[in-house]
Amino acid sequence: MSWFWDAFQQSQISDNQQRSSDAKNDAASALRSARELEDKVDRLSLLCHALFEELERTTGFSETQLKEKMIEIDLRDGKLDGKFDPSVGKSCPDCGHQIKRSRPNCFWCGASLQGIG
Repeated sequence: MSWFWDAFQQSQISDNQQRSSDAKNDAASALRSARELEDKVDRLSLLCHALFEELERTTGFSETQLKEKMIEIDLRDGKLDGKFDPSVGKSCPDCGHQIKRSRPNCFWCGASLQGIG
């Protein structure tokens, strides 16, 4: 009976070693992905800063105006959450405002939105 128990334990040890190895690989992959995302966010942040500075320099568009525009765009999906999801709304063909996909008519001008993606 002892040999059976030893074989069982060895099998469990082997399984746990494989799981540990898989977990280490998954963690390393997740860390690489997180670093890649951080790099992308850093590049996008730099791009946004450069674009805004150039916009401000060439047009006089202020930081206050930018913040107001950000809030306007954020609210297009019906909630102020600091996120932009273009898939949530659709554009009115008459006035161009963003409207919730569930609305049958434009909230702003009343145009029918039937058949519009």
